[in-house]
Amino acid sequence: MSTTQSTLRLIVATPYGRHGRGGIDRLTDLIIDTIDQRGDLGVKAERLVTRGQKSKYWGVVVFAQALIQFCVAAGGGKVDLIHFQLAWRGSAYRKLIIAAIARHFGVPYVVHLHAGQFDQFWASAGTYLRRSINRLFVDSAAIIVLGDYGARVILDRLPGLRDKITILPNASTSPGQPNLGRSESGQIRITFLGFLEPDKGVPQLVDALGQLACRTDWTATIAGSGEIEQTRDQAERLKIAHRVDFPGWLSSSETAALLQQTDILTLPSFVESLPMAVIEAFAYGIAVVATPVGAVPEVVAHERNGLLVPVGDAAALANALNRLLEDRALRLRLGGAACRDHAERYEINAYMKRLVPIWRKAARCREPETRS
Repeated sequence: MSTTQSTLRLIVATPYGRHGRGGIDRLTDLIIDTIDQRGDLGVKAERLVTRGQKSKYWGVVVFAQALIQFCVAAGGGKVDLIHFQLAWRGSAYRKLIIAAIARHFGVPYVVHLHAGQFDQFWASAGTYLRRSINRLFVDSAAIIVLGDYGARVILDRLPGLRDKITILPNASTSPGQPNLGRSESGQIRITFLGFLEPDKGVPQLVDALGQLACRTDWTATIAGSGEIEQTRDQAERLKIAHRVDFPGWLSSSETAALLQQTDILTLPSFVESLPMAVIEAFAYGIAVVATPVGAVPEVVAHERNGLLVPVGDAAALANALNRLLEDRALRLRLGGAACRDHAERYEINAYMKRLVPIWRKAARCREPETRS
């Protein structure tokens, strides 16, 4: 029976697993939960965890288990398609192995490129690795990228793959409750969501907040794992630590609760593809301040649904935040436009309406066989 007439048996490879600490795991959770909840998409999805949430050494064990799981499913004819997210370094090496196994068993695969650093990684790769990456894309049944930026990364090196590529920006659910804006203290809340590391512009964010220390109408939450103590020490030196909360990594429900109380979301990254934090902030009608990296400027239109500031420029970031602190009407206008954009372009059900046909078309690349 063809996959267009029966349930599509799908494996989704994801690095950290359910409730994993990363935007792509949040998106994977949302995709699989939507499949399970709706029941009308004709897809049965199984998660394949390739890295795990413990140490890198334990990650080797997790990956070995994932390979066994995939080989058993593929060898037994129990999977029609595998969809895997591709980043750089370790993620790329793992996916090269999975793709080779998929080819061996004749299982089509979809490559979902989501890393902002992948172009530099690919360019700096040695001859053998570069050829392996080329084959990864060439032999794929379909390629998903998050924006024109991701498409250019591939087409600059493999221009013949244009027909395989689909631009599909990240998506999120619409909140069950509206954004409540100001916290009980009456102060304006500035929020950052992501890994606390230099590539995310966290040092520049703390510097910018330090430049706003003379204002008494804001508090900030810098949420995520990573260099928490170093970031807190920087805030201490700037004498703003008492106004900045560092809760660590937040669960989905904790993130939702924070976004309901957020007035401004900022993500001043040096490198991105399309961060889930921006999409989630749009869903809540929050004014966003970001940097024009990766596919971000394809989503955040300066002065229409957010503000864009130059990469690494703490003074410009402070100025943008100061504008939004002073101008409530501007916050509401930008947030309102962002919320409308989310409803039209970045809501999960619309996303699934585009994703499932990609899967079905890709699965037809497999030679017909009789299912047991």
